[in-house]
Amino acid sequence: MNSTEFHRNILLVLILLTFSLSYSQAQSDTVRIGEMLQRAEVLRTTNPDSAIGLAIQALNIIDGSDNKELMVRVEHTLGNCYYSRNDFELALSHLKKSLQLATEEGRKFWVAMNLNRIGNVYQLKSDYGSALQAYTEALNINRSIDNKSQLARTLVNIGTVYSITGSYKEAIENMLKALETYEQAKDYEGIAWASLSISRLFSRIDLYEKALQYAESSLTHYRQLSNINGVTLAKTELANIYYHLGMYPKAKEMATDVLATNQQNQNIYGQAANHLLLGIINFELGDYTSAKSNLLTSLELKRQVNDSIDLAKLSRYLGEVNLKSGNVAAGLESLEQAMRIAQRQRVLTDQRDIFLSLSQAYRLRGDYRRSLDYFTRYSAVKDSINASQIARMEMQYDFDKREREQELISRQREAIQQAKLERQRMLTLFISIALLLAVALAGVIFYFYRNKKKINALLVAQNQEILRQKEEIEAQKEEIESQRDLAERQRDQIAGQQKQITDSIRYASRIQSAVMPRTDTLATFLTDYFIYFQPKNIVSGDFFWVTRLNDGRIAIAVADCTGHGVPGAFMSILGITLLKEIIAYQQVNTAGDLLDKLRQMVIAALNQSGQVQDSHDGMDMGLLVVDAKGRKAEYAGAYMPLLVSRNSELPEVSAGVQPETANGWSIYEIKGDKMPVGYHLAGERPFTTHRFDLLSNDTFYLMSDGYTDQFGGALNQKLMMVNFKKNLLGLQTLSLSRQNEELQKQLIEFQGTQKQVDDILVMGFRL
Repeated sequence: MNSTEFHRNILLVLILLTFSLSYSQAQSDTVRIGEMLQRAEVLRTTNPDSAIGLAIQALNIIDGSDNKELMVRVEHTLGNCYYSRNDFELALSHLKKSLQLATEEGRKFWVAMNLNRIGNVYQLKSDYGSALQAYTEALNINRSIDNKSQLARTLVNIGTVYSITGSYKEAIENMLKALETYEQAKDYEGIAWASLSISRLFSRIDLYEKALQYAESSLTHYRQLSNINGVTLAKTELANIYYHLGMYPKAKEMATDVLATNQQNQNIYGQAANHLLLGIINFELGDYTSAKSNLLTSLELKRQVNDSIDLAKLSRYLGEVNLKSGNVAAGLESLEQAMRIAQRQRVLTDQRDIFLSLSQAYRLRGDYRRSLDYFTRYSAVKDSINASQIARMEMQYDFDKREREQELISRQREAIQQAKLERQRMLTLFISIALLLAVALAGVIFYFYRNKKKINALLVAQNQEILRQKEEIEAQKEEIESQRDLAERQRDQIAGQQKQITDSIRYASRIQSAVMPRTDTLATFLTDYFIYFQPKNIVSGDFFWVTRLNDGRIAIAVADCTGHGVPGAFMSILGITLLKEIIAYQQVNTAGDLLDKLRQMVIAALNQSGQVQDSHDGMDMGLLVVDAKGRKAEYAGAYMPLLVSRNSELPEVSAGVQPETANGWSIYEIKGDKMPVGYHLAGERPFTTHRFDLLSNDTFYLMSDGYTDQFGGALNQKLMMVNFKKNLLGLQTLSLSRQNEELQKQLIEFQGTQKQVDDILVMGFRL
């Protein structure tokens, strides 16, 4: 080998060695960067600063490299980390760099991932139009590459934007599609996330029983997956639902438990949300010191991580706590700050609540002009939200309809599969029998062919006749089966439609029962009571209501709304809602004053002005307001009397009221005004307040006209109030529970075979 060849070989070896070392270094850097990015994704929710440091290190290592795919991942992870720290501008900068690189490289998976996260950033910045645009682009890309898990996650994001902006029908459609897609992909963590998102949607629109169902489902899945963060999120949602259902001890217990978990995991965002909920619960329980401590802690935690979620609500409750503590100036400052945040974030429900709080605050300060101005704004926003509540009811109807359709489709698929299996079995059996017959027939033909051609010919003819008859019979059988199947389908369709309607009304009955006082609530106000409640058509236009007023007095009401069935039920829910709003936000002086305020709100809610095309709906009502300590009572009625039972030897209830007396007992009828709670052609006179003293063992009866207007008896006439009072006089020595049994028994005997003509509600009670 000469000198030139030797040097050339040495040079070739050096080049190969350098290439090998460079390739090994590149491979080592790729593995190292991948591990750093995985570590950053794990840390970003609990320690975003450390996660950002790791991602920046990875970026410095890969800087100048031509590995575009790895650069896409690094920029995406860095954007994710800034997103977790709520540094939205830096997050958008890195995510858009990753998006541009992924687009240039044709990496559709990463294009969709970046668009999804960019949508998250815009959503937290309250730029919902940009968020929806990014999500929609991600959705189309995920569909094109058939990435079911990311497709479902994008659908959840789109549904969340629609939920925030009040488009509840579109929100539930997208979230249900997401849940179905996760189920098809058997992505159980995705199923848990979609269920939690649907629960939050139902909480947003006050359907807390539905929300509870999906939150419990989410918690079950997260526990099965041992996902601690998911379990914490689901428990947080459950605590919020329990609070809105009025289950304050249970809500407080769960929120405290979740707070301990978030403190252990150093989850600042979770701690801030938990302290906010605990502050609201303590405010409702009247513990204003603890409430203020929780709210200030939540505010400080949110400032640490630049978290603006529910910041308007937090500031409003700080203002309410200061108002309750007598610090009106500090309360106004917090409420004004809350309004600025709510208007910036464009959250109508927060604006509505803050306007009302500002109105009350300025009234306490004596600035009645500004108080009226804020109350006018509150009414305008409330009317806007009331319009969206109709959309909520439509969304719930569409949701129930979709669930029924999905159930019907599942049953149809199962029925089709069963029919296919049955046809296959029958076909196999038929072919087997036909083959056996053919073999036997061939043997007979072969045997007789050699022996008796004449007999063989006869057998062939007979066989043809048998086949003809068989085909005729099978044709008749198919026709009979077709007619039978048609009749069964029509029968099942009618039965299904009837069941759907009945089920919907029964579900509405559950909702109506939920908004009326529960037995444990009644027991806190009344020493003894009975309620005879019998709707005419499952749901009722009658309702009863018991609460404690702000001055400590007890209010007991029975109402009979226009109509019965579903229309009456809607009116009853409106009545209860307005009563709660009056008690919560207005000063009530007398029973008549409360009915006056309720009448004004009903007329406003139904837009009644006396025009022909206006709604003429309203309600009859009897309202008793009791000062148990002072032994004083007030009564006001709208077409509804109050009956008071008292021992005849005791003083009269009220001068000028002549009682019905028998067996040592007297029943006094205090009549209500002859005008409804609603628009009245005769004008709006103030309701009369009747006052009287309470005595021990006084028994009170409030009732709609459904009992006394019932037809029956030998002459098929109405029962009438005079006969009802006579019946009551004969029951005064019995306990209230026995009185209830006897009243029901007497009505059944009087009614006989006649149909019930109206909703029935009779309430008897002692204080």
